Amino acid sequence: MRVIIIQVISSIVATYGFGIIFNVRGMKNLYGSFGAGIGWLIYSLLSEKGFTYFIAYTAASSTITIYSEILSRRLKVPTVSFLYPCMIPLVPGGGIYYTMYYIVQDSISKAVEKGIETFIISGSIAIGILTVSTFSQIYYYIVKKKAKENL
Repeated sequence: MRVIIIQVISSIVATYGFGIIFNVRGMKNLYGSFGAGIGWLIYSLLSEKGFTYFIAYTAASSTITIYSEILSRRLKVPTVSFLYPCMIPLVPGGGIYYTMYYIVQDSISKAVEKGIETFIISGSIAIGILTVSTFSQIYYYIVKKKAKENL
């Protein structure tokens, strides 16, 4: 558990650093960093419990998307303002690197294995975002429609 806490703190600090580099100002950077920590916590806990990459990354990205949707509604900013920074720790950059590394080293079987793993991770992140965003849009459409009917 101690390792997970260190990883979560590291993901928060790293995301905050990315925010500084990309000129994200004020509390938005802090909120995005905190969301990244939440996402990494969900991923780490599920991975430690033995869940597959697909389940762990989908749950983490879904949680981050819910967090981003709620925060964007409260602060009246676009969802992507929080969603992109929150996803930084989950992006499978290492998997992409090692896929290319194995190709250059002419180890095609390892490259295919790592490429498939990276593709699964990327797809599960996309599925988590898509699912929550779709349900969020439907929910707010229904709420807005009921509000108009009540007038």
